[in-house]
Amino acid sequence: MADTGTSRRGFLGTATNLLMAAIGLIVAIPALGYFLSPLRRKSGVEGVGAAFQDAGPLSDIPVGQWRLLPLEMVHADGWKTTRVRHSIWVRRQNETDQGITVLSSICPHLGCPLNWHPDQSQFICPCHGGSFETDGRRTGGPPPRAMDPLEFEIRAERLWVRWQDFRIGVAERVPVNV
Repeated sequence: MADTGTSRRGFLGTATNLLMAAIGLIVAIPALGYFLSPLRRKSGVEGVGAAFQDAGPLSDIPVGQWRLLPLEMVHADGWKTTRVRHSIWVRRQNETDQGITVLSSICPHLGCPLNWHPDQSQFICPCHGGSFETDGRRTGGPPPRAMDPLEFEIRAERLWVRWQDFRIGVAERVPVNV
């Protein structure tokens, strides 16, 4: 009778230890995955700057007119994900994909948003009166350089734009990562 009790007690002790180890693993694996996930390389990040973002169909951009389009970016910083909205100025010269111009809506002087004035055929900065030609060249005011062009691609009749921040207040176009 003593052997039966000892073997039963040993079996229950072993079974309890195995059950506790299984519960510990069930809790530990997701927790480790959560804490180690920022260490994994993010796909979709291509070199300097952000990945291309969908700015919408080409058919929404009228030919010969500037159009202000929103560009929503998703930034993943460790465990924190934030959405940032930028605006871009886009113009199509003709019906083909060759005549597209994409400019940042940020003034290179102090970072104010640029407005298009069709009656004057120029971009004007409301903060300090900087003015720019239809193609983005600086024509007057304190901005040190022309408007900043942005990279873009045409994919399946949609405009994809890579947002890039540039250093403000300097004559050279210097890309910065924010």
